[in-house]
Amino acid sequence: MERRFVAEAVTEPDFPRGWSAGLLMAHIASWRNRLRDSLIEVSRGLPVSGPPTDIEGVNAAQLARDARIPLEEAAAKADMRLADLLDLWATVGDRPFTWFTAKTTGEALIRNSYIHPRRHLAEHYLERGDQSRGTEIRKETLAELRRVGAPESVMSVWP
Repeated sequence: MERRFVAEAVTEPDFPRGWSAGLLMAHIASWRNRLRDSLIEVSRGLPVSGPPTDIEGVNAAQLARDARIPLEEAAAKADMRLADLLDLWATVGDRPFTWFTAKTTGEALIRNSYIHPRRHLAEHYLERGDQSRGTEIRKETLAELRRVGAPESVMSVWP
């Protein structure tokens, strides 16, 4: 879904509200990077730093740093971080781990790299007036999570 979004967004005109597609993908990459760092800590038996407490402040600073990032660069980073996370999860396995509402490493991965990006993609379309596409992403995401029996700690992220 992210790759399709990026392919379509390349020709998307600037919009007066919301994030650009490049900034959205940079945001996704930055949060995948944070989770990756915490999973590396787990794999090494170190204390886990976890997500930042001042999310708004961290997001604002990151968005300012990434304000002019090209879409293709941001998308490549997001894709690379997802691959890193999948490799780490294969090594670490599903074990107790706290990441916001997630209670295991698997839940954290789903929350961070499946739900979080899809919420932002849906918001992106809604902000640009494409109600049907934004709503469809939400419905598809929640249906898929129900189909695989995702726990409430993951489902509650997108009420």
